[in-house]
Amino acid sequence: MFSFEYADWKMICSQIGLQKRGRKRMYLQWYPFTCLSAKEKEKLISETFFNDYIKSGLFLYYSENWLITNNYIMKGDGNFRNASLVSPIMYLVALTIGKSISKAYQSERQPSIGVFYAGNYDENRLYYKKDYDVFFKTINDLSQSYKYFIKTDIKDFFPNIDMNKLFDIINLRFTETGVQINQKDLLVYKELLLCLGQGEFPLIENCAASSFLATVVYLEIPDTKLYSFITDKESHITGFTMVRYVDDLYILFNSDLSENMITPMVNRIVNTYSSELKKLNLSLNRGKTSWKLAVDINEELKKSLYDEQFNGKECNITDLVDSDLLLEFLGDIKESLFNYSLDAVKYLELINKVFNISQTEYTPQEIYNSLVYEKHPLFSSKQIIEMLFSLVCFDYNFLKLDTKRLTIMLLKTQNGDLIKTMLSKLFEANRKGVWNIYDTSLAINYLLQRNFNHVDLLRILKHEELPVYLYYEMFCKSSFLVSMDKSKQKYISEFGASFFYKQDDKLFFLYFMYMVEMKKSNYLSAFAYYKNFFDRLSAHLAHAVNGNQAKGKPNYKRYYKEGAFKQLYAGITDVDKIIKKAHEIRNSNPLSHSSAGLLDNNNTAADILSSIEQLGNLIESKIAEYQTQGS
Repeated sequence: MFSFEYADWKMICSQIGLQKRGRKRMYLQWYPFTCLSAKEKEKLISETFFNDYIKSGLFLYYSENWLITNNYIMKGDGNFRNASLVSPIMYLVALTIGKSISKAYQSERQPSIGVFYAGNYDENRLYYKKDYDVFFKTINDLSQSYKYFIKTDIKDFFPNIDMNKLFDIINLRFTETGVQINQKDLLVYKELLLCLGQGEFPLIENCAASSFLATVVYLEIPDTKLYSFITDKESHITGFTMVRYVDDLYILFNSDLSENMITPMVNRIVNTYSSELKKLNLSLNRGKTSWKLAVDINEELKKSLYDEQFNGKECNITDLVDSDLLLEFLGDIKESLFNYSLDAVKYLELINKVFNISQTEYTPQEIYNSLVYEKHPLFSSKQIIEMLFSLVCFDYNFLKLDTKRLTIMLLKTQNGDLIKTMLSKLFEANRKGVWNIYDTSLAINYLLQRNFNHVDLLRILKHEELPVYLYYEMFCKSSFLVSMDKSKQKYISEFGASFFYKQDDKLFFLYFMYMVEMKKSNYLSAFAYYKNFFDRLSAHLAHAVNGNQAKGKPNYKRYYKEGAFKQLYAGITDVDKIIKKAHEIRNSNPLSHSSAGLLDNNNTAADILSSIEQLGNLIESKIAEYQTQGS
């Protein structure tokens, strides 16, 4: 069903496996990969697993792999991103789709436009860090050759990406460059990504596919149009270059105009860019779009501190921050909290004030990040523990300003009383019925750092946020490959081993489209796809049951009439009634039959869903019967 290559799947699985264990534990989307044994990693990366489960589409038949829910990732302003949390297998498939498209996509951007995103498929990198650092260094190097720069920002970028426009761009570019791609593949890629994004462009934690598609593909036309405009229309620009990191575009330039005459020219450039973005349903964030002297460009950039050289030596956070500075920060938080004036804006102000170290090129946010995430003894200080204790006891809600970093900060103290106090506040919120998504985020970040080792907190998570709990239960409690082996749908593995004619690349396409329509609550189209899937799968069953597996492919043309199904499933309770009802729905479904009688009767969604469930039970019963007879 899927036409991408094994080499791409192998690369994706290998690169995820190579990520540091500590890094994988920081992200809920990556945590399941810490649960794989060495043998399971070999299985996942093997060509046999790829062919039997991924390429064939058999993995789609497991309901576990369709778990898609919200991921609670906070932004700097205290709001949450519209991010999805998806099953590990779907995550790997999404990354492989991105790799497949990236290999075929030939960019038409002018060579002098630098483009960076969170990863790099050409270099087989799936984590943002290296490419953000290269972007930063590129900007810094170029700033030596130009006097001015324009920094632009797109408002609500990811939520406003139009998936239809995105795949129109891909399709057109493939056509222009002679790339042959099946329209079924493009449809599957688009619909799968839409599913993972819960009806929108998918924003998934550490997903290079999303970043690549949004950056390299979706923003290509605005970039090329803007570059041509500046080249052809702005004669007072004597030299320029463009560098993009996802939705942030920097235009560095020289001009023969005096500085007091630059603004009108910048306005023309920005308006042209804005006009091109409008064609893609995007708009500029004018408040974050400006021009400055190139010597000030560091103020606009955020530099990663990790693994970087500082004044010729490895930069160590303890060279930049000591316990006095951390105490100052916590003291400022305490003062604002106790004066009832601490909010998201004030919190960011305090970070920028306290961690603004003039002797370094690093921003306050990056110094604060390193303080929280790197290993050092600062948090074991008695004064710091006492300060955190007073903050949590006074009002634990201050943790909700920055759920990930502040939770990690508390845990780094390794002080049992402090941690118990924080947990008691969460339990109290649950008892009082005032639990909110910020409490969910605090709980998730605590559990991640503790390997989900807290029964009572997991019980609350199950009550407050069941889909996230199910993600833990299926993918974090043990290996997700074990979850597939122990699936409630055990008949699926038996089908794959004994019945599935693997040369059939249409069977699971039909099931995939059924699931896509179910996710959209389009029950008429969902039933149409499921009934076709049932018909085709029945031909597979008959092919095996009748001992015809050595005689070619299943006879798909035989399995569409009621009699053939009643004969195949004979002996199963209510088979005649189930088949009759399913055919009544199909023959009156406007998506399957011109009579369109279903539009005139009172069939409800419940009737349609019941019929789908009953057909599924027939499949399961037939496979179980075959197993019993075989044993």
